[in-house]
Amino acid sequence: MKKKYYYKDFTKIHLIIFFIGLFTLFIVIETLILSSEYRSSMTNDVLEQFNNQQIHLARQTANGIEKFFEDILRDLTLLSQYPNITGQNQNDIDLTLEQFYKKSNHDVIHFYKLDANGIMTNIYPKNVARGKTFLFRNYFIQTKESLKPHVSKFIKVQADYWTIVLSCPILRIENKKTVFDGLVAATVSVDKLRTLFFEPFRLSANGYGWMMDDDGTVTINPIEMGWTGKNINALFDHPGEKGLEALTSRMKKGEEGLGNYTYHFIDKSAAFSPLKIGQRVCSVAICTPIEEIKQFMQKTFIKEKKLLAFVILVIIIAGGCVMFLTRHIYLSRMEEHSWDKLMGIFKAMSSGACIISPDHTIAFINPALMKSLGIDENKIMNIPCHTFFMGQDKPCKECPMEDTWGQGIPGYALKRFTPVSGQAFSAEVLTIPLSETHETPPHVFCYIKNLTEEITLKRKLTQSQKMAVIGELAAGIAHEMRNPLLSICSASEMLLDSPNHDSEEATLAQVIHTEARTLETVIREFLLYARPPVLNRTHTQLNDLVKKICKQAKSRNDFGSSIIIETSLAHDLPKAYLDKNRLSQIIWNLVQNARDAIEDQGIIKVITEWKNTKGIRKNIILIVEDSGKGIDPEMSKDLFKPFFTTKEHGLGMGLALVKQAVELHQGSIKFEQNSFGTRFTIVLPLMS
Repeated sequence: MKKKYYYKDFTKIHLIIFFIGLFTLFIVIETLILSSEYRSSMTNDVLEQFNNQQIHLARQTANGIEKFFEDILRDLTLLSQYPNITGQNQNDIDLTLEQFYKKSNHDVIHFYKLDANGIMTNIYPKNVARGKTFLFRNYFIQTKESLKPHVSKFIKVQADYWTIVLSCPILRIENKKTVFDGLVAATVSVDKLRTLFFEPFRLSANGYGWMMDDDGTVTINPIEMGWTGKNINALFDHPGEKGLEALTSRMKKGEEGLGNYTYHFIDKSAAFSPLKIGQRVCSVAICTPIEEIKQFMQKTFIKEKKLLAFVILVIIIAGGCVMFLTRHIYLSRMEEHSWDKLMGIFKAMSSGACIISPDHTIAFINPALMKSLGIDENKIMNIPCHTFFMGQDKPCKECPMEDTWGQGIPGYALKRFTPVSGQAFSAEVLTIPLSETHETPPHVFCYIKNLTEEITLKRKLTQSQKMAVIGELAAGIAHEMRNPLLSICSASEMLLDSPNHDSEEATLAQVIHTEARTLETVIREFLLYARPPVLNRTHTQLNDLVKKICKQAKSRNDFGSSIIIETSLAHDLPKAYLDKNRLSQIIWNLVQNARDAIEDQGIIKVITEWKNTKGIRKNIILIVEDSGKGIDPEMSKDLFKPFFTTKEHGLGMGLALVKQAVELHQGSIKFEQNSFGTRFTIVLPLMS
């Protein structure tokens, strides 16, 4: 009955439709009002979030640069305390500098050492600055006066090339006083800082970062390259500039915050943060054009103006559902991806690693650890770690994983493992939780570093140090024996010249004189080998030395006409930075050995070459080969040892001195048997 009544009463139906329309219009208008207020509120929230992100990026960049310099200063402090840095062995110092250079991942241009007079004694990579004075450099003066680590100002080396020098004093105690004994320093390219900390990020399409030192000089600006090296005061009166002076004034005070300025008629928002480099406070600024921020805001909220109330509700509900599902799917896939990536990293690790489940069982073990233990992965899965590694039925006492499970922090311990494979070893154990969830114990990543090789190396180092001491003692004894031998030689010569003895006495005096001379020669050669002189490097043309020595050899009677000396010299061989006298000794000893290897007649070939090694370093090559009888393979391992010889009258020091001279030049020597005869190949670094 009521249903029929409503159908019949069209007026009431129209009223109902009218009120429904009014209610719908009211809802639409109210929704638009709420949407506008919501948009205004969201705009402020997004703008605040953008500003916070900008400040966070500036702070992160400043912290990264500050830590970058702290790491280099820490390395320099370690360098200054190395015993061989203060010693006189140049090769050890060069090797130490090379190790620190490789450790820095080539972020440093040069590691070098200056003595107390400001003379550069060592530098890596090699550079022509070695041997020059830097006494007048500001960083040398500051380091010497303060006896503390020092960071220089930004130094302009070339037109658009800037560097920073970090130095640390080498100190020694003399009469209970601290004495300056030189410094170790590192040079860092400003271009490297720009590449590492400024070029990778883009906060917006045209956003960028720049850095200013405590004097107000712009040191890094990847966009406005003309700013670099200029004081910020010179830009205040630039056309289209406004607010830059107020911004930089706050930056010079070491403040952190936000500011606006105009440059080239472009309004920009800048977040700035201080950083400490040495004793100076610099500042980093991250800039974004304000117009881009406005465009970003407009693009974010432009569609919401047209939405009706029920459309907004649908979008919110649908968006919430989509976000929930997307987030769920994303987290699931990211967990799978992270696990696969983690497994890939584990398998690629050269050190041992495994994953331990909360019940102490081994869930995963990487190939490096399996290889070192000599076991199969299938035989250890789901076995308790204390059973496998320690042979125990219960968990270990003072296990680092207990700290990881109990407190959620990494754990560390030194352990003596007695695994099921039966071979015990000492190891460092580092445990890290694989999840931040605290409701249940997480899986633990366990890094195991086998210390067997390290312990062996320490033992070898100790043995080497003992042998070095024995060598020093032997050299001292040989030096003390030399003077009495010279006296014996002189006395025997006087006996030979005296007429007051018979033939038997003369024969005995001749034996004494001959044997004493032989012993004196042996001691002289031993001292030359035991205490090699410092190289006197000059620009040397290897071809000229080869020609000279081969010409002398051809004119000697002991070579004879039956031995032919041939040369094959590279026509474009460059000069090398080598010791001419030591190099002549190398060539002459090899040519003499080649002569002794030829019994009747034969050929001696001397060859020079040069080439690039892996496109990085140039080397020169010296080859001496002969058509003689060759070398017994059983004797090859002792060929370069002192006093090893197959000749009746030889001392066995020739090849030992050759190898020593080659190694002093940081070169290498090898020999081989071929169809022609015996070939000696020497590779020397060019270093020109």
